[in-house]
Amino acid sequence: MKQITAVILARDEEANIGRAVDSATGLHRVLVLDSGSRDGTAEAARSRGAEVMRTDWPGFAAQRRRALSLAKTDWVLFLDADEALDEELRLKMAYFLPAAGIDGYYLRRRNHFLGRPMRHARWGDDWQLRLFRREAAAVPDVLVHEGVTVTGKTERILTGCLEHYTAPTLSRYLEKLHGYSSLEAAQKLSKGKSAGPAKMAFDLASELWKVYVRHQGWREGWRGFALAQLTALYKFTTDAKLWEMRHGGRG
Repeated sequence: MKQITAVILARDEEANIGRAVDSATGLHRVLVLDSGSRDGTAEAARSRGAEVMRTDWPGFAAQRRRALSLAKTDWVLFLDADEALDEELRLKMAYFLPAAGIDGYYLRRRNHFLGRPMRHARWGDDWQLRLFRREAAAVPDVLVHEGVTVTGKTERILTGCLEHYTAPTLSRYLEKLHGYSSLEAAQKLSKGKSAGPAKMAFDLASELWKVYVRHQGWREGWRGFALAQLTALYKFTTDAKLWEMRHGGRG
């Protein structure tokens, strides 16, 4: 059985952190990096047995790399504050034995939108590289959607899933949309990309069609329709912010 450190990045996650920490019960260590919470995130995590370190916020990628350096155990599990291991996956992690020659594992993630798990609309087939051997892992230097890469072979763990409570309300989704779209636009600008009216219109329409038709968002009822619209809005907002950054707000 291999020891695993579960690492959770958090800020103002009092509503979620207890569920995330509780789901990692049985792992060797649960480490929460709190980057300036103004609510009871740190206290809630400590009360459930997690080790809490208060830090500044250097950005997503830098914070992930900091987390890797603090983990110490051979194996690390990245867990978001709004995620939780289901019981099957928790038991799998508690008695984890890696296969020979494997340096990382993809976990199935089940995404919840407005109170219900989504099985379509591109959210149904979601695999995330979250469990990995620390010495084989690296975090790309990006502003957003920072993920992890490993140098060796990877496999999927077919047992259980990560429950992802990403958007309990429309307000929460729109809050995330604003923050992530700004970071993605800045990232695209740094790579020399641009966007104009034609691209904005195409990306919006294309994303709406992909999510609602190609990925069968229509099968999710009104939630699928709402998610398709919001995903398209994210694309449009990112393009519009990129245009604004490049042109300095000039028409």
